[in-house]
Amino acid sequence: MKKYYIIAGIITAVGLIGTFIGLALLPDVVPVHYNFAGEADRMGSKYEMLVTPVIAILFCGVFLMAPRFSKDTKDGRLQRKIFAVTGIFVLALFFAMSFWFMYLAGRADPAAPVVDAGALLKGCGVFIGLALIALGNFMPKARRNAFYGLRVPWTMDSEAVWQRSQRFAGIAAVVAGISTIALAFVLPGMWAVVGVIVAPTVWVVLSLVMSWRYHKDGERT
Repeated sequence: MKKYYIIAGIITAVGLIGTFIGLALLPDVVPVHYNFAGEADRMGSKYEMLVTPVIAILFCGVFLMAPRFSKDTKDGRLQRKIFAVTGIFVLALFFAMSFWFMYLAGRADPAAPVVDAGALLKGCGVFIGLALIALGNFMPKARRNAFYGLRVPWTMDSEAVWQRSQRFAGIAAVVAGISTIALAFVLPGMWAVVGVIVAPTVWVVLSLVMSWRYHKDGERT
C-alpha cells in the first residue's frame, strides 16, 4: 500500500500547488455557479474554489484508510488495491475539476460573467464519463464489502449474485461512461444535459434490474 500513499501524496502536493497558483491569479470575486446558458448566477469569493480540493482529499483519505481494517487475505489485499486505486482516481478527477472551474472563472468577463456553456457542459460530461469508466473497470473485481459496488440486499445475500451483478454493472458502466462523453460532445445545449443525465440513469436502472434477475434465477435453482 505504501506506493499508493506516495502516489496520492504526489497528486495532492501537485494539486494544492496548482490550486494556490490559480487562486493567486484569480480576482477576489469570481463566478462560483453557472446556469445552463453559461451565465454566472452567483458570484463569490475565489476561496470557495478550495471546496473541491478539500472534498477530493477527504474522499481519497476514506478510500485509502477504510480497507486497512480488512483481513490480510488474497481477497483483502485485492480490496485494498481496488480502494486505493479508486481513491487516487477520485483525487485526480476532483483536482482536474477544480482546475477546470478556476480556468472558466478566470476567463469570465467581470462586467458580465459568461462562459462558453458548451465548454462547461462538455467538461462536466467528460468528468462524469471518466468516473463511470473507472468504476466499470473496478466493479467486476470487487468482493462483497461495506463500501463499494452494487450493494443491495439481494446482492449482499449471495456471493454468486454479487459477482454476476458486479460484472454486468461494470461492463454497463464503461458503456455508459463512453456514451456520456459522446453525448456531451454531440448533442447541443440542453440536449447535452439530458444525455449526461440519462446515460448514467439508464446504467443504474439496468444494473438493478439485471441484479434482481440474477437473484430470482438463483432462487429457482
